[in-house]
Amino acid sequence: MDEASPQAGGEVFEHAPDASYLHLWREVILTYRQFMRRVAAHTDYSGAQFEVLRQLAVAGGRSTAAALARELAVDPAAVTRLVTDLTRLGLVERENDARDRRRRPVVLTDEGRRRMAGLHAFLHERESALTEGIDAQAIETTTRVLQAMRAVVDSLPRHRP
Repeated sequence: MDEASPQAGGEVFEHAPDASYLHLWREVILTYRQFMRRVAAHTDYSGAQFEVLRQLAVAGGRSTAAALARELAVDPAAVTRLVTDLTRLGLVERENDARDRRRRPVVLTDEGRRRMAGLHAFLHERESALTEGIDAQAIETTTRVLQAMRAVVDSLPRHRP
């Protein structure tokens, strides 16, 4: 039995003692999740609902459920449920597509746009408060590192060979 297997009492995520590991992705994700939980606690929206609204805003206020699912890296059925909830709240609506009757684009309503503008301002205030105690050089360096990492990820093949 392998020494690192759980049955042998070893840890599944053990690291080589002489190796250096950068768990930056994990820290970014954990920080983002914690931030979104705090934002959700001060708004009427879940983090997932906010992500759909944000992605729609980034897309110019109009997208499809399939495109939203791809951008958010979630199951299309989850996006459909979120869109249904946001429709009930009057923040998005489905439109008919004159060229393809099977497609029903998701569109921010006027109320959705108004709420997103408010959420956008609220998030910038929160982000400013978070970075108050961090010097500008550290923020700039961190931003450059994350942008470089994103560029590397963007250059990777999208599908398995």
